[in-house]
Amino acid sequence: MVTINLELEDSLYEDIKKQGIDLQAQFKEFLADLKDDGYPSIGTKEAKNRVNEAIKEYKSGKMKTMSHEEMWANIDRDIDKKIANNL
Repeated sequence: MVTINLELEDSLYEDIKKQGIDLQAQFKEFLADLKDDGYPSIGTKEAKNRVNEAIKEYKSGKMKTMSHEEMWANIDRDIDKKIANNL
């Protein structure tokens, strides 16, 4: 395990402490988020474009939708395939 030292202004630290924020937990979460998940990142503009395109596709009836149960069945099948491929 590695120890990281962090220097903060006293007033900032006091404000964080007063709010009851677990600084160590928040910092660990932040560092975990920095790790590359294998997916390329996109900016806000690209994200908005993708959402707008999805809305248009849905409203036009071109989007294939599925029920909640069907979605979970697909997820379960994918998990089973991945487990089988990793054995």
